[in-house]
Amino acid sequence: MLSIVLEKIGIMFFLLGLGVICLKGGILNEETTKRLTTFLLQIVSPAVIFVSYQMAYSHELLVNLGYSFALSIAAFLIQILVAAVVVRKRTFNGAIEKLSIIYSNCGFFGIPLADGIFGREGVFYLTGYLTVFWFFFWTHGVILMIGRGGVKETAKNLFSPAIVGMILGFLTFILKISVPDVIIQTLDSVGSMNTPLAMLIAGATLAQSNLFSCFTKPRIYLISLYKLILVPVAVALAFRFLPLNPVMLLTIIIASACPVGASCTMFALRYGKDSIYASQLFIVSTLLAILSIPLVVTFSNFIGIVV
Repeated sequence: MLSIVLEKIGIMFFLLGLGVICLKGGILNEETTKRLTTFLLQIVSPAVIFVSYQMAYSHELLVNLGYSFALSIAAFLIQILVAAVVVRKRTFNGAIEKLSIIYSNCGFFGIPLADGIFGREGVFYLTGYLTVFWFFFWTHGVILMIGRGGVKETAKNLFSPAIVGMILGFLTFILKISVPDVIIQTLDSVGSMNTPLAMLIAGATLAQSNLFSCFTKPRIYLISLYKLILVPVAVALAFRFLPLNPVMLLTIIIASACPVGASCTMFALRYGKDSIYASQLFIVSTLLAILSIPLVVTFSNFIGIVV
């Protein structure tokens, strides 16, 4: 597990460094970064979601996917509750901190971890978590960014490309619709840009400030602790007595234990929040995840969630 985490962190930081170089070298600027953010959220992410559902249908898969949806919804409600309790001050960065505590880098980190530990079964259960992630992110996440006025914006986002991609993908699965390979391969190629683009944008955003300032702010370490330890421990304790597949339970716990998502930086850029602070939270939590994810899995095993 540790080798998978280290490998993913290494890739992410090389891509972040490339984003910094592109910003400093004039290849990217603030306007270009915002346009790339829109492209990522409106085109690339929906492609990732749609392709994740392209698997052979079976009733057993559908039932397990239903359980995964239910557990994932419960996990996000717990994360929202934790964020509301630990971040009470109404500050400019309060929304960023709550968003960072709730929404993790569960795609880039979660998929290889689930695959490396549990194989295809873990990746399948993670599909349910990712679906719920994007639904909450484009509804609850928007309300966090905008406030009460975000309700109207959220209603519009129910028809956003990400939600549409999720619905269409799910329909092709349950209706056993065979999508032509040329379309799947095209969307898969577009989706493969998700992580590189997100890291480049995060790096370019961070390059607009002092790159090392994030390591001198105690608040960043505190928020990272909430995200990496408090949130997954709360989810694990809630799941402890559920008589369900332990692979499913651990997959969702690991997804909630992943570091702050780069998508939080994308939303900060989109809605005019402190994107530099979001990038700093992303970087520090990603580094700390080297220690925290193995600890969370060990704790889950200790309380009885054992594969």
